[in-house]
Amino acid sequence: MRPFAVIRQLQWSGLGPSRSLKMSELDNILSAAIELAEISSRHARNAWLGDVAVTYKADGSSLTEADLTIEATWRERIQRQFPTHGILGEEYGSDTGASAFTWVLDPIDGTRQFGTGLLNFASLISVCRDGGPVVGIIDLPLLGARYVAAEGRGTIFDGRPVRSSGQRKIQTAKISLANPESFTGGVAYGYERLRSSGSLKVFDGGAPAYGSLSRGLIDICLNGTDLDAYDICALCPVVTEAGGVISDWAGHPLTMAASGAIVASASPKLHAFVLEMLGDGVNGR
Repeated sequence: MRPFAVIRQLQWSGLGPSRSLKMSELDNILSAAIELAEISSRHARNAWLGDVAVTYKADGSSLTEADLTIEATWRERIQRQFPTHGILGEEYGSDTGASAFTWVLDPIDGTRQFGTGLLNFASLISVCRDGGPVVGIIDLPLLGARYVAAEGRGTIFDGRPVRSSGQRKIQTAKISLANPESFTGGVAYGYERLRSSGSLKVFDGGAPAYGSLSRGLIDICLNGTDLDAYDICALCPVVTEAGGVISDWAGHPLTMAASGAIVASASPKLHAFVLEMLGDGVNGR
């Protein structure tokens, strides 16, 4: 779906307040973000279908040519179209801007999966205003599908508005848990408590799991301590604009300064209960 069509869908979905035919500043940013996702989706899919060469950074995390090429392309287009905006990306670091807006970019979220030929990776694009995420895109290149969300405009998946399940009970919740290796130190017990709860568990779903929460297929997503802002920011509007809640394990809102363990839930009531469970684990109760 073309960028302008997605924006019209967001505005007229009944989920957001914007009824003006004149594009607002946020709509202009959203349109540009969707265009970036269109570019990266084609490149990531073609790269995945080819011979993927994986190298490793100093911290041991995976890196491919697609990571570098996509982020470089994104940055060039953002700097040309929005020269006053800041940029924070996984591969090329931070460029401070002169405006309230900063683009937070992860060209291939799940490079380990991408580099081993697995399917659950995504491209993440977020725009933050004064540090808070107001636009989020989770792009799934292999599926040709995309979650798009913007402040006050709801969440769109595959051209239609979506909502979280509204699940309120932990006993019947469907739970997505990140790689167990990411739950170390004080968060390990909280992970174990949640792992023994719910009606169904899936593991290492990555960013796509947060998209699934936004359309009612998953009720809780839990990640450990290995996340940075570029892993987190795009998830926030996708979850919250669909009626879900996302925070760190202490219940604090997520911003560009966020890192570490996060949790998302399908409803405020469920989120409060999950935070209590996780807090008991962190505090050793």
